[in-house]
Amino acid sequence: MKKSLLAGLLAVIFLSGCRESADLPMVVAHRGCWLMDGNEFYINENCLAGVKMAARYGYPAVEIDVKYTLDSVMVIMHDGTINRTMRLASDYGEIPEPVRVEDVAFDELRTKYVLESTDPALRTPIPTLKEELEACREYGVIPMLHSDVVESYALAAEMFGDGWIAFDGGVASKAREFSGCLVLVDPGTWPAGKTIEYLKSVGGRAGMSTMKYDMLDEDYISAVRDAGFEVQASIFPTPHEERAVRDGVSIQLSDFYWLPAKGVGKKAAFWKAAISDGGELSWTPDTGRFGDFIAYTLDVTYIGSLKIDLNGRKYDISRETPGTEHFGLRLYKDSPKVSIRSAGPASVKVRAEARAFGKND
Repeated sequence: MKKSLLAGLLAVIFLSGCRESADLPMVVAHRGCWLMDGNEFYINENCLAGVKMAARYGYPAVEIDVKYTLDSVMVIMHDGTINRTMRLASDYGEIPEPVRVEDVAFDELRTKYVLESTDPALRTPIPTLKEELEACREYGVIPMLHSDVVESYALAAEMFGDGWIAFDGGVASKAREFSGCLVLVDPGTWPAGKTIEYLKSVGGRAGMSTMKYDMLDEDYISAVRDAGFEVQASIFPTPHEERAVRDGVSIQLSDFYWLPAKGVGKKAAFWKAAISDGGELSWTPDTGRFGDFIAYTLDVTYIGSLKIDLNGRKYDISRETPGTEHFGLRLYKDSPKVSIRSAGPASVKVRAEARAFGKND
């Protein structure tokens, strides 16, 4: 039987939330719940507003990237340089030369640069790890530290005890020196047996995480989970994130996938439909009046072969016996656009729900 160690991570987290299946993954917002507004960020990566937004969308956890400044202050930034996500504080202009986090003192980073955002109120300085963890605590979100800064583990343990996640930054197993938190390590190309043996050596709550979607198949996932460990699909591209859910991963780290741990916002639209012996279904509800922040789930119970398009994300799926596929997507300033087409004889039942909220909800 597959076991879930996440149940003991925090009592307030329910992996299946309001969904019918008890074996859907916990979804983690990659680099926080960032949102694009055209070609610019509205909510930037790795920022305090992204933690708050994650809580509003219903994500139970956020991934956090940790870097040292020149004077060894722990700040939150994914890239080695700040140029992609930050601007000049003086005039909001682009930063003309590469600026490496490790080459600049903290005070200079905080005063000379701001995070990019189409909202001037969100053009804030680079956050420290402590500030980001304080935001997680305030909004009830689990921090997942992607860090090779061992000192960051000590701070997370001080603030969260065992209720956080160490995500492989090359030294994740060192988190055991400070905490009984969940530790996720990257097995590289190891077979499942070797991965399981290594996770046993890590001890306590442990699991694996990989970006190698071609390696992580149903047999691999079952072997690791049956041994009592977690399996995280790490930012799998479409259509592979859906397959990872179908194959039984326990954690989904994603830039866009959405399976809320709890209800969020207001129900903006609901759809229930069916087709048989071939055909096509489409759903484009008007959700704009409910607010700019939209997310929806789509459950498809079927037999046969289907082509599905969810706001431009395309899936080819098939089943020889009846079963259900689960999809989810978060949106900003957009409404659900769903198309389902059978590629031949098929029996299909669809259930979808969109939820929404505004800036002031």
